Amino acid sequence: MDYGQAPLLDRLIDEDPANSRESAQQRLMDAREIKALVVRDLENLLNCRRSIASIPDELRELQNSVAVYGLKDFTALGADSHQVRQTILKDVEKAIARFEPRLKNVNVVIETGDHKERSLSFQISAMLVVDPIREPVAFDTYFDTTRKAFVISG
Repeated sequence: MDYGQAPLLDRLIDEDPANSRESAQQRLMDAREIKALVVRDLENLLNCRRSIASIPDELRELQNSVAVYGLKDFTALGADSHQVRQTILKDVEKAIARFEPRLKNVNVVIETGDHKERSLSFQISAMLVVDPIREPVAFDTYFDTTRKAFVISG
């Protein structure tokens, strides 16, 4: 089984402050653990709304900064129209490409089905790359209208 390095933030969290030394094993994670962290981080990304709607061309440096972390606020538009759904999916793809470096070749597609006509459901597929781990992943995602938040499984 391959192990990849835990993300920086997770390495900085001290689960056992009384112990001044950590083994190398505590800094490494298997693919399942890394995938769970990616789900957590994707939910944080998709459930955050941008504070800036658009960036002027002369401020290009801001386009990859925390100022544009998250998604545009689509709540006023609703997700009933095909065009709005496609716009949301493109925004999801762009946000993941910008802020989730462990996922490469990200593709987001609407999940279809009778029960999904009134809700926004889609699948995120990508290549999980955390050296030496490299494996395809897929995350089923939907907007939970009760919690008013995206929920991801996979």
